[in-house]
Amino acid sequence: MRAENAAALTNFLVILLIAGLTLTWSPSNGSTVVYAHPAKAVFQAAATVLLALAFIAAPVAAFVSWRTWVHAQRVMAHETRGWQGVMEAGALGFAVTLPFVLPGVVARQFDPGQWGQPRAFILGLGYVGVYGVLGLAVGLLLGSVLWLSARLVLLLYRRRLT
Repeated sequence: MRAENAAALTNFLVILLIAGLTLTWSPSNGSTVVYAHPAKAVFQAAATVLLALAFIAAPVAAFVSWRTWVHAQRVMAHETRGWQGVMEAGALGFAVTLPFVLPGVVARQFDPGQWGQPRAFILGLGYVGVYGVLGLAVGLLLGSVLWLSARLVLLLYRRRLT
């Protein structure tokens, strides 16, 4: 297997691992849930996680894998060091927050009780900014993890070739 393919496969698996851990980890909320059939509850939880991984995480992981492959080829050709991928992840993290924040901000601007009030607009921009920066930070963190995993794979392949 070529180095860029191994890096892409590694990051595909890293995304699936992160998604799987996120889906299976649930903090206790202090309430007690009693199931009549514990085996049925386990099966339903496992089925939910597998479906989420297959239909949500797998396409994201495939996209990440493709971008890793592109950046790894450029790294192997000594055209870049791969930090553009980290910046792409940060920009994507910022962009992913917008569909969740903007509808509420726009709806608030067209509320008849708030029409024409500049404070509501400034507050809306603040919401977009805060949540966008949070998305940017998470994207940069995840991009750094993916950059590190890809670089380690590429380093191992270079050492194996020498």
